[in-house]
Amino acid sequence: MEMQLELLNEGQREAVEHTEGPLLVLSGAGTGKTRVLTTRIAWILHRNLAAPWMVLALTFTNKAAGEMKSRLRSLVGDSSEGVWMGTFHSIGLRLLRANAEAAGLKNPFVILNDDDQKAVVKNVVRSMGLDTKEFVPADIADKISFMKDTGKTGLGSEKLDGIFKAYQAELERMNAADFGDLIIKPIKMLIDNPEILKKYQSQFRYVLVDEYQDTNASQYQLMRLLASGHGNICCVGDDDQSIYSWRGSEVKNILGFDKEYKGAKIVRLEKNYRSTPEILGAANSLIKNNKGRLGKSLEAVGAESGEKVQIVRVYSDISEAEGIADAIQELIDAGDDWSDMAILIRNASLSRLFEKEFNLRKMPFRLVGGTKFYERAEIRDAVAYARLLIYPFDDVSFARIFNVPKRGLGDAALAGVREFARANHLSCLDAISVMPLPPRMAKAAAEFVKVFSDARELIDVLPADEVLQSLLDRAGYIGMWSESKDLDAKDRLDRIRELIGVIKDEGASLEAFLEQVALMTSGDEDGVPGAAISVMTIHAAKGLEFKNVFLPAWEEGIFPSERALAESGTAALEEERRLAYVAITRAIRRAVISFAMSRLEFGQRKNNMQSIFIDEIDEKFAVKVGFNKGYVQWSPTLHFRQGHGGQAREKTKSEKDKKFEMIGKMVSHKELGKGVVIELNDGVATVAFGEAGIKKVRQEFLE
Repeated sequence: MEMQLELLNEGQREAVEHTEGPLLVLSGAGTGKTRVLTTRIAWILHRNLAAPWMVLALTFTNKAAGEMKSRLRSLVGDSSEGVWMGTFHSIGLRLLRANAEAAGLKNPFVILNDDDQKAVVKNVVRSMGLDTKEFVPADIADKISFMKDTGKTGLGSEKLDGIFKAYQAELERMNAADFGDLIIKPIKMLIDNPEILKKYQSQFRYVLVDEYQDTNASQYQLMRLLASGHGNICCVGDDDQSIYSWRGSEVKNILGFDKEYKGAKIVRLEKNYRSTPEILGAANSLIKNNKGRLGKSLEAVGAESGEKVQIVRVYSDISEAEGIADAIQELIDAGDDWSDMAILIRNASLSRLFEKEFNLRKMPFRLVGGTKFYERAEIRDAVAYARLLIYPFDDVSFARIFNVPKRGLGDAALAGVREFARANHLSCLDAISVMPLPPRMAKAAAEFVKVFSDARELIDVLPADEVLQSLLDRAGYIGMWSESKDLDAKDRLDRIRELIGVIKDEGASLEAFLEQVALMTSGDEDGVPGAAISVMTIHAAKGLEFKNVFLPAWEEGIFPSERALAESGTAALEEERRLAYVAITRAIRRAVISFAMSRLEFGQRKNNMQSIFIDEIDEKFAVKVGFNKGYVQWSPTLHFRQGHGGQAREKTKSEKDKKFEMIGKMVSHKELGKGVVIELNDGVATVAFGEAGIKKVRQEFLE
């Protein structure tokens, strides 16, 4: 253990060895927070300060929890198995499973994912006789989730509150919990049952929280309740990387830690083991403009001085995509790998031109955040079959597969089953077994029910993967895709086989597997691709790192987001700046920021100004490309390779290029308005006008 401590820097070691009382570890990007967390737990166990089951470690994704478990196991061996370690939601579920009755549930209960939640809301809205176009189920489901995450008690109007009340009653009837319930139900259970609260407060001698800056009001309350026994709470986070207010996260939790926990010790981790001094200098100079921060400055350790951050001005969004593709190809030719490249965008719609450009050039790329494995229709169907087998009261899964494959049981039949089930306090599966039906429908219904009763007899006899395989075969689901003429039918079958293979590899019960799927977070399926350019939003990139990072569309209205600023003003500007800080600090060796003078947005070509964030980057750490004499064509020969003084430089213009000196200039036309010249040929200018779009105009008609 002493050897492990010797591997830590001064700040890391201080955080590990300070075991008693509240501790806030301000861990900047790339400063080794996971090492600190796992080594701290190992130190606690090594010194016999607590048994493994007396340590609670909370994080935000299963991926992060898995990484922590793996590292802890390498430090303390089998002792790591006893530590309560997982996401807030998985720990909340564990508390509910152990105290279901006190929480108003019966074991086993079903966990609803986002799509299930929307389906329940839709049924509730329709059952209340309301129009789903006026009361959009997806929007209401989002409002419900946000309300639970932020600890609010209403949706803002009498009708919406009525929908929420009916939604909660439906969940209770189904013995179901949605994702938000996995936090708020344990909170209520602990508050309403002081003896249970005291038990867990006494048990958890040490509580550790990862990514503390991302906690919402409900997570904060649950954490606070559990940590109030011994008071040994260690929160690790970075106020400069708090970027999720739109889903309820509150930066005030980390900013007010020392006020909430009197006498708290604060340790700053500022030694960055990821990026060059230039990248960190640019990021530091940007983020220091935020007023709401505790303050720290990242320092490069181990990384040699490299290229300055490049800030590139281009004349259009098209040339921006082409230029980035050219630059990536040049880096590939110089020996970098496709997986070294990332394009991080403020919003997903900005990926369109990059997808087009990479497809044209046959450059391998992966759009992170596309349709994930468990979101595909055939996988959701297969999981619904498994859920209805394990949870016969799961009416959401029943509705999904009731007529898949087609059994002659359509929407009208489903509506009848639901009505009979509600009137008689039954699940839909039980209802269809006893309700009166026409002969043809009764036969189909009986066959459907028998598929599940037969499969249920296999649960204790066969492995989980074989049970599901048998269920899908007998239900006709495998046959449906085997006989399908759809072009993607084979791919769908392959993915179903992959699902069954995953269950086999897991070696767990179907119930355990379904619980694992239900607890998946948005980041759990998005790994860094092998040999492909990563295209993703900045939000999705948090926690990742890439050798070369391209940051397009740093323009006012796009980044910072005009909509965010309109809604939240200064608070939004500071969060947008934190997002920019996260973007820059993903880069290991090279960061390239670009902005276009002309961009097509929602069908209209607009002339944008460069982002305020560009002006806030200290010029000592940046080099500007394409800012001279209006010449803004981005050449592939920006010389990214090492050996050019660590700076990017533009291609020397030939005599032929000089005729383009007008390119990039703002001009005006009597009828077409203002625009930017993007091409000039034999006295005819191609101009991107703000309102009229791209037009060709004789040069003499421009001012």
